[in-house]
Amino acid sequence: MDRIISPEERRKRQRTRYLKMAVGAAAGVAVFVLLVKLLSPKIDLNTVNVGTVDRGALEVSVYATGKVVPLAEEVITSPVSSKILEVYKKAGDRVRKDEPILQLDLETIRTEYETKKEALDMQWSKLDLQRSTIENTLAEMRMQIDIDRMMLERARVAAANERYLDSIGASTSEKVKQAELDYTIKKMQFEQLDRKYENQQRTSKSEIRSLELDYKIAKRNTDLLHKKLGEAQILAPRDATLIYINDQIGASVGEGTEVAILADLSSFKVEAEVADSYADKILSGNRVTVKIGREKLGGTVGNVTPSVKNGLIKFTVALDDRSHGKLRSGLKVDVYVTYSLKEDVARLNMGTFYAGKGEYDLWVVEGDEVRKRRVVLGENSFEYVEVVGGLKEGERVIVSDMNRNRDRERLKIR
Repeated sequence: MDRIISPEERRKRQRTRYLKMAVGAAAGVAVFVLLVKLLSPKIDLNTVNVGTVDRGALEVSVYATGKVVPLAEEVITSPVSSKILEVYKKAGDRVRKDEPILQLDLETIRTEYETKKEALDMQWSKLDLQRSTIENTLAEMRMQIDIDRMMLERARVAAANERYLDSIGASTSEKVKQAELDYTIKKMQFEQLDRKYENQQRTSKSEIRSLELDYKIAKRNTDLLHKKLGEAQILAPRDATLIYINDQIGASVGEGTEVAILADLSSFKVEAEVADSYADKILSGNRVTVKIGREKLGGTVGNVTPSVKNGLIKFTVALDDRSHGKLRSGLKVDVYVTYSLKEDVARLNMGTFYAGKGEYDLWVVEGDEVRKRRVVLGENSFEYVEVVGGLKEGERVIVSDMNRNRDRERLKIR
């Protein structure tokens, strides 16, 4: 038969049941809190770059992209229209000065040279013959002038004699007039021949000068063809590395066509480009920092191209160490051109987030968590960016890319 439970026993059982329920609820809350803590987003500061706000000088700079190229590079072109007969070297080979690289077909140009040389010899013979002819003509004219001078002198003496004889009555006035007329005619003939001689001298000089000029032009063209004939065997102009060669034997090449490129791969420079809006800040002589990975190389701005192409201006960078071990032809590099200096400014380590002056949402370390904060940034160098507002000296800031957490406001530090 059922036993009657006393009120005291019922209260005791009820208290036990309530206690179990409370313990279960507390355990559930604890588990929930633990799960929230375990599942809430955290960040390990060892996996990101953290910068510290400090004060110091800021070398204000402009960022540009660059490419490492050989300091000395020479393009060799075909001196004539021809075809490739032989190739002695291949791309990548080291060549010595005056060492043959390739051979062009010389038959056509050699024939042309021989023809021009024969024509030049004919021009020289013509010039020499003309000189002799002119010298003979002038010599004959000079002799005739001498004869006419003597005849003029004889006519002058005859006229004087007739005047004397007329004065003593041994002649007549008609004879005097005839003698004076003869003298006048001889004088005019002499003067005419003398002027003709002078004109002939000037004409002869001009004629000879014209023939000499034609000969010099023809000789210059012949010498140029002879030079091309000598250059048809393509030789290395200096000790260098052959980085390109047209190795298609039998291929036709036109005059001025590129057949090989040589470069000195022991010394380098940087060719860079930047938006034309920064043109006033890219000046020859400005200091430059070139970053190759974590390596930093110094240099200066060299030539600046004045023209703008596709919104970009180009310039070269002369490196302080042109033979640094990290330099490789064609290597892409980051270039920072310094154009001014700011003293004693709040600054933060440069990070991948920076894209120019303005406001940024940066993650600031605060105790055991990082919080997003609106920060105003200004000018930059290749190492630091100026802090205009939102951060205090000594604060630590994540400078790595945090886009994956852009929808959050805070993160616990793991």
